[in-house]
Amino acid sequence: MNEPADSFRRVSFEIRDGVMAGLAFGPERADPDIVFLHATGMNARSYRAMLAPLGERYAVWALDFRGHGLSTLPPRRWGYNSWRVHRDDVIQVLERYVSKPVTLAGHSLGGAVSLLTAGRRPDLAASLALIDPVILPASYYAWMELPFGPLISRSTMPIARNAARRRADFPDREAAVAAFTGRGIFKAFTREMIEDYVGDGLVAKKKGGGMTLACTPAYESATFAAQRHDPWGALRRVSCPLVVLRAENRSTLPAAALHKFEALRPDARIATVEGAGHMLPMERPDRVRSAIETAVLMAPRPSRETEEI
Repeated sequence: MNEPADSFRRVSFEIRDGVMAGLAFGPERADPDIVFLHATGMNARSYRAMLAPLGERYAVWALDFRGHGLSTLPPRRWGYNSWRVHRDDVIQVLERYVSKPVTLAGHSLGGAVSLLTAGRRPDLAASLALIDPVILPASYYAWMELPFGPLISRSTMPIARNAARRRADFPDREAAVAAFTGRGIFKAFTREMIEDYVGDGLVAKKKGGGMTLACTPAYESATFAAQRHDPWGALRRVSCPLVVLRAENRSTLPAAALHKFEALRPDARIATVEGAGHMLPMERPDRVRSAIETAVLMAPRPSRETEEI
């Protein structure tokens, strides 16, 4: 497996708990135009094929969440009951390393965290591009507030149970590529995309040789179940331009949530991609790039007077 030459640069950002790793595409600028956040169990490099063409026009950073990819932030499962920890990591990166608002874009978990980030710190987001974000009906989040709701969900939520049973260890990356090809969510991936996922999604085992998943099955399961956050409250606090692209099949922004979303933000540009599933960035990278670029173009531009100041 060869790393595509000149397709990205590696970047890293030291924050309170450790280092948040990532990739950069496009021109080397002090500030990115776009910051992209990945889905649960994935990593920034998994989206290289989709993101690289955006680098022809924009400076793009794609970050690895804690517990994923090459980030060294500790993936603690004790007390891990919401995605606010990921929101706060992103806020730290933006506060310390970026001097102007950016377009926050994200897929699934990354879409929800983009919204939570903008809801907490509206001054950091110029616009949002949410790609099949995990935004569920309000009643679901109310249930999660019950005692031990997220902990119980680790064993009762089907997607969390399945994640906990994932195979974690492989003799090498080629064996992992072969094991993933044509299976589960990877049916939507080209071989190149699977190689990208494996490239940063596997790390050397500390003992015994071979490779293991950077995002452990236990942490992936815990992430799916950690739903004690409030995307609806965040949405009410966000006023920046908003673009949403959702899947027709098994969307994580289901119809009931979509109707509420539209009522709260009638100005948002929302589209459903016919025939597509949740792994939209792999199935329809062209549509996802278009949605992200639309969000960039909708972002307010600073006036000449502001730039001079």
